[in-house]
Amino acid sequence: MVQDKEGKFVFQSSPERAYLFIIRWGTYLVLFTPLIINTKFFFPFVAPKTVFFQIIVEIILIAYLFLAISNKRYLPRINALTIALTLFLGIFILTSLTGVNLGRSFWSTNERMTGIWTMLHLFALFIILSSCFKEKKDWERVLGVAVIVGVLLSLYILKGDEISTRGGGTIGNTSFMAAYLLFDIFFALILFLTKRGVWQIFSGISLAIMLSVLLTSSARGATAAFWGGLFLLGLGYLIFSQKKVLQRLALGIVLVLVIFGIISAIFQPLFIKDRTEIVLREMESRFAVWEKGWKGFLERPILGWGPENFNVVFLKFFNPCMFTSCGGEIWFDRTHNIVFDTLVNSGLVGFLSYLAIFGIAIYGLLRIIPKIVERRNIFIPLGMAVLLIVYFFQNLFVFDMINTYLMFFLCLAFIAFLIQKQTAEKEIRLRSVNPVLGSIIVIVMVSCLWLGNIKPMIANRNIIKTVAAQEVEQTLDTFPKSLDSWMNKYEAREHFTQKMTKSVYQSISEEKREAFQKAFDLAEIEAERSMEENSLDFRPTLFLGELYVSSYRFSGQEEKLVRAEEVLERAIQLSPTNQQGYWYLAETKIAQGKIEETINLLQKAVELEPGLGNSHWYLAMTYRIAGQYQLAKEEIMAIAETGFNWQGNLENLKKVIDIYLALGDDAGLVSFYLKAIELNPDDAQIWASLAASYANLGDYEKAKEAAQHVAEIDPELQSKIEEFLKTLP
Repeated sequence: MVQDKEGKFVFQSSPERAYLFIIRWGTYLVLFTPLIINTKFFFPFVAPKTVFFQIIVEIILIAYLFLAISNKRYLPRINALTIALTLFLGIFILTSLTGVNLGRSFWSTNERMTGIWTMLHLFALFIILSSCFKEKKDWERVLGVAVIVGVLLSLYILKGDEISTRGGGTIGNTSFMAAYLLFDIFFALILFLTKRGVWQIFSGISLAIMLSVLLTSSARGATAAFWGGLFLLGLGYLIFSQKKVLQRLALGIVLVLVIFGIISAIFQPLFIKDRTEIVLREMESRFAVWEKGWKGFLERPILGWGPENFNVVFLKFFNPCMFTSCGGEIWFDRTHNIVFDTLVNSGLVGFLSYLAIFGIAIYGLLRIIPKIVERRNIFIPLGMAVLLIVYFFQNLFVFDMINTYLMFFLCLAFIAFLIQKQTAEKEIRLRSVNPVLGSIIVIVMVSCLWLGNIKPMIANRNIIKTVAAQEVEQTLDTFPKSLDSWMNKYEAREHFTQKMTKSVYQSISEEKREAFQKAFDLAEIEAERSMEENSLDFRPTLFLGELYVSSYRFSGQEEKLVRAEEVLERAIQLSPTNQQGYWYLAETKIAQGKIEETINLLQKAVELEPGLGNSHWYLAMTYRIAGQYQLAKEEIMAIAETGFNWQGNLENLKKVIDIYLALGDDAGLVSFYLKAIELNPDDAQIWASLAASYANLGDYEKAKEAAQHVAEIDPELQSKIEEFLKTLP
């Protein structure tokens, strides 16, 4: 027997207590998701966490289904927030079906794991929590456990000094860590302001620990969101205080801020102007990515491209400046802005459904504040409303992963509890679960557990083994196993393709050639499948073309170049402003002896972004092969303005030296010889060439010094050095 809200005793059967026990402790356990990490897996900060979360949710879902079947009082509560979240999920699935890659939308990737499959688990968690946790004390315990996890994460970060986590502790990234901590910090703040005694001491200490991590991190967006949220919380308290003097104070604060904002916009004080310019410069790469998101939205404004498919949009509208002034990153699968991400993924329909969740939740919370008798308790709905605003704001600069998604759906379930009209529950006639139905539920959930979690993680582990394999035979054994899951196949294929592409640069013994040929054949087959299954995606097409070129270098089969040419031309059509397509196609053309076509392609690459040194370098080397040394020299000189460091490589230096030798440019040669000597001071041939250039320039003393170095390095050349010295005046 347990008491309900009205003080009446409600009978709980033994199975019901067991189901609730599993749900309650399963919920506590799932909150530890951010602490899960396993370096033996591909993307160890993401995949193990998400699979752990999904497995626990599936276990408590079995208990919940049995509970809801046996007792109707645990059926999902229908309210505006539940409807809004259900609508959002429905649109998420619909836009996946109408998008450009359903497989990617459903499973996502090991790096993100935020597709339909994970969304279904998050939605299930929302339904379970909002249906089963009916008492305030239940939610206080849940928030308390969440705070404990935040404290443990913070202590791990404060204690550790791991470069590999980039300041993010077990989350692996500072921005994601800070976004997650915002939830726990506000949970602790709400408990601190509304509870007394042990709860207040616990939440106060927790706040101090977590804030010390957040405020010293490099996550400026989350830090700004925290301070803004703190201000909104204080302002909200003044507004809802029911004291006119405090409400007038709130109005005065708002007026002062508005006036300050207007004055700053008109007169632009120097400190604000300088700070704004710094932020705008730092955000240049973000603006370039947001621009692609906007273009993608305009092309598919209603239902978008489908979740998890921004990579297609980014590459279709690729900005050539991404290699240089726009930040140097050339692969993006997120816009790093929740507005553009949602518009691209699900179009205007999806974006409006997403906003509806926030609007309904915040409106519902603000409605119940005036009804609260004890003033300190207004911090519960007010704090949750502010937390949603804070969460949305910080997501303008980052994106969700399992850690923040977990907390967001937890918040929505708590808000559903807060805004749900509480009514006395009627006595429910309990019933047992039909054995056939129960068996079906268990079989379905076990199948989900195996197909949706265990198999993907086995395949994930084999990706790591494939990448780390030293012998080609090991690769041939582990790679097929890494394909044994729909979720992993694109990443597994890509990494295997890249491994084989790079293998031609290593020494391959004759007895290994057969195994390598088999590996190349397998890589080509799987890469071709990736290209066809992602027909609008530039990336797998580009990598397949690159693979064909490497396969030609290994086997000498001319048809590989023909196929590479076809594939890379297709890649350029998919991303016409991306220099990589032109580079790799030029590599194919030059292998075919088509020099003029190679030059035309590389000239196009230079035109796309003149400030990119790579394009100038490739064009210079092509001119060198063509014997057009003066044009090659002009490109070498143009590289100096791009910051491209080709002089740090001895082989590159020797290629440029060949160009200047052909032109007889001894003045230029001297500087290159000196640079080559820095890289390899014991190369007698370079010293000899330097001596000859000094002699040609009439600098005989330096010519003699260089010649002496030759003799010191290789005494056998002493006689030749003496002959050379006799020719000098």
